[in-house]
Amino acid sequence: MIESNSGDNTIHLQQHNHGNDGLPPIGSSPVPSIHDPSLLSKLGVYYGIGMNVNNVLGSGIVTTPGIIWNSVKSPVIVLILWLIGGLVSMAGSLTYVELGAMHKISVYQMNFEIIKNIQYYFSAIRPGIISAVLQSAAQYFWCTITGSYNLEEEDRNKDGWKLKFFPFWCIKLIAITFLWIITIYHMLSNTWASYINQTLAVIKFFTYLTIAIVGICRFFLDREKSLSNWQEPLDGDANIAAYSSSVLLIMFSYDGWNNLNYSLDEFKNPGKQLIKSNSISVGIVTIMYLLVNVAFISVIPKGDVLDNKTTNETIAVSFFNHLFRSDAIVRMFTLLIVLSVIGTAAANVWSGSRVIVAAARSKFFPIYSDQLKNWHDNYNTPINALLAQCIWCSLIILFVGSSFTITSYELFSKFAMYSFWIFYFATGVGLLVLRRQSPQKKRPFRKAENVPENEIIQRKENRRGKQKDRNKNSNGKIPESTSEFYPGTY
Repeated sequence: MIESNSGDNTIHLQQHNHGNDGLPPIGSSPVPSIHDPSLLSKLGVYYGIGMNVNNVLGSGIVTTPGIIWNSVKSPVIVLILWLIGGLVSMAGSLTYVELGAMHKISVYQMNFEIIKNIQYYFSAIRPGIISAVLQSAAQYFWCTITGSYNLEEEDRNKDGWKLKFFPFWCIKLIAITFLWIITIYHMLSNTWASYINQTLAVIKFFTYLTIAIVGICRFFLDREKSLSNWQEPLDGDANIAAYSSSVLLIMFSYDGWNNLNYSLDEFKNPGKQLIKSNSISVGIVTIMYLLVNVAFISVIPKGDVLDNKTTNETIAVSFFNHLFRSDAIVRMFTLLIVLSVIGTAAANVWSGSRVIVAAARSKFFPIYSDQLKNWHDNYNTPINALLAQCIWCSLIILFVGSSFTITSYELFSKFAMYSFWIFYFATGVGLLVLRRQSPQKKRPFRKAENVPENEIIQRKENRRGKQKDRNKNSNGKIPESTSEFYPGTY
């Protein structure tokens, strides 16, 4: 049953009863949701690019560059690692496209039918990402208020329970406050949550773009001083542990490259559209990350990175301090960083609650699955899932993040990436197995083959004919199959 909620401009779908587990049997229609493709207009390449850039462009680029530069020492190696991270992310994203297109379902639905409950362990892992992002937002907010964030030398090797309330525990409470604000407005309205998140996404993009442009301009205006950072590495040696730790932080910064593939069934001709959307969007983010790193390395003196390890997580503050003499301007830009990072946290809160709902529908949770899968009748939001996620993240921030000597941001981000990339690796292996077991199955990527030119021309004509027939038959209506694509050589 479908009901329109005019007050919220959203669509509410009453859950259909497919059986004891709340899921349709394998091979039947997908679980009804507000993302039912039959109710949505078909999405295109430009929407996919914007959506994925917002998904991937996160807090990592204003939190990890200082840590990575201090770990690997060489600025050139820093850029190489960020480039490799972008290429790996693009390969992973296209892997998800192929898996989804092969089965003509979104990766979200594919997880029900192929790997079933494995992804639901992310309902416990994803809060680690949310906690890391909120930790970064709270640290930058503290810098906005006080002008800096730095632990005393004797406090850097202590766990949180042995530290003073200011600033350690105060920052924890700020992070939890941000979490509850984000959760509450997601509870009250999907529409307003969308408006707020889109506004934060615009602020985030232009803030990071400003950092890149201003930093590169400074490089050319004060080239002699900027080149000194590039010509010699930082003092000290980098070992294999430093490189592996840096790679984890970089992959955390790129995380989100797979989110667009959960909307495969909402795209026109997804096999082609998602290839373009994923390739271009990950490419844009990679270039942005490289430019921001160039800006930081060109402006910030090496001594700031070596001597103030705790401030490396708020490297943007040091960047603005060296660019502007006015404390007010520095704090204004720092506040923009806070809003940008909160936007990233909001996107993760939204998607994380949907994973909890999907897990609850499969009875993944031993208890409370019936409560967690429900949507509020008036607000049309998964209030119970959002509340459970908020409480779980609050406990992680307070207790887990305070029990280790490693900083909370590094702890949460590395833990999440270890766990996620085990799953991503298994997904890549699964694709290779499917290619071997089902070589004839349609897919958006085909092995290059020697085809006569006249046959290539004939194939193109056939495709044009099929497209014309489909347009003629649809007569403006949404096709029944929402995951058709034309196989070919790309």
